[in-house]
Parts: sequence; C-alpha cells; structure tokens
Amino acid sequence: MHTQIRCLTILLLLLAASLASAATPDELSSAVTSNYRITIPGFFGNFKAIGNVLIPRREGLGVNRPSNLFKPNLVKNRQLVMAGGGDLPLGDGHGNRLKPGERLYLYGVSTGDTYLQLDLYTVATYVVPGMRGPQALQASVRFQYDNGLAALTTDQLLDDISDWFDTEEETRPAAKPRKAATATRTVRLGQTPEQVTAIFGPPEKQVLLGAKQVFVYSGLKVIFVDGKVVDAE
Repeated sequence: MHTQIRCLTILLLLLAASLASAATPDELSSAVTSNYRITIPGFFGNFKAIGNVLIPRREGLGVNRPSNLFKPNLVKNRQLVMAGGGDLPLGDGHGNRLKPGERLYLYGVSTGDTYLQLDLYTVATYVVPGMRGPQALQASVRFQYDNGLAALTTDQLLDDISDWFDTEEETRPAAKPRKAATATRTVRLGQTPEQVTAIFGPPEKQVLLGAKQVFVYSGLKVIFVDGKVVDAE
C-alpha cells in the first residue's frame, strides 16, 4: 500500500513539473516574436518595420504567389511531411520550392491547438503571370505537434524553428564595417530588385505603383519600371 502511494505521489510530481514547464500558445507566440522580429507591411506596399530575415537550411518548402488557397508546409518531428504552396503557375522567375539560402521576411505568427505557423514572404520579388508588377512569394510553415501545444516548451519550439531556419546574421561571415562597404556600392541602370537588394540590403520602404516600383533607403531612392532600374535619386 505504501509503495502504491509513493508511486502515485511521484507520478503527480512529474505531472506537475511537466505542466509547469509547458507554455501557453500566447507564450509560444511571444517567444517567437521575441527571438525573430516581425516585418510589418505598410498600406501602399512599403514597410512600417523590417524584421529579421529567415533563411531555409533545407530544400523542399513549397512557395507560391499569395492566395487564399495557399497551403502551408507541414513539419512534424523536424521533418517536412507535406510541402505547401498552390496550383497557380509562377512562370520562369521561380520554381515552386524554396532553396537553402533564399531570404524570407517573417510577416506573422499564428497558433492552433496543435500547431504554430510562420507566415513568410520572399525578400526578392518576381514577375508572375497575370500579376501587375514584381511580386513577393508566400511560404507559410506550420510546425505540427500531435500532442498539442500544451505539451510543448518554448525551448523545444525555438529549437525546431532553428533546425529549419537560420537568421541572416547567423549565415553571414564576419562583416566588414558597414561604412567602409557603403563607399563602393552603386546602382546601375537595368539592375533588378534582387540585384539592388543584394547590394544595399532590404529597403526601408517599398512602394508599388503598377509597373513602377520604388525602393527607399536612407539618402537614396531607386526606381524600377517592369523590374529594371530606370533612375536613382
């Protein structure tokens, strides 16, 4: 009898410890947004705030143009079990799968009873059939937990995310001082938004006006028409 009581006590203590270490969905979302800054889009295609850039470590994540029919990529036990995306064609500008090293903005974090989802958009833009002007592509990733988020800790979730994504700072080699680098950076006519972003980084603001696109940096404004630089001020 005493042995049974002792075993029951131990089980209750273990259960209490497990419940104490588990996090609520709100706490999990807060942990993600504390570790990865969110990019906040503006009303006219610009940015109110630019957050961390996430970079896939592995191949296989589905990507497509933003759509209500977009399906999230499903990750369980750190393995991709279902690629997401959509059925709309992308043309020749991009395949339907992200490659390691591509750069993504984190636009949102959402949760359900058994998952936490990251909503991502490519930093680069692409000419997509049927769409006016270059478009960023969507890549949502849903981290699924069959036992529910109630059994998950923030450390476990963040480890799962970092298993799939680097941040830009983690993948870049030790950088030279930024001021020394900016002295030789130039914009040339005919460059694409991707080429300009590779030189100057993400713009502080971005404005889309039909076929015209404007990247705004501190002290510089780059104007594209049909995906090519036509002027810089």
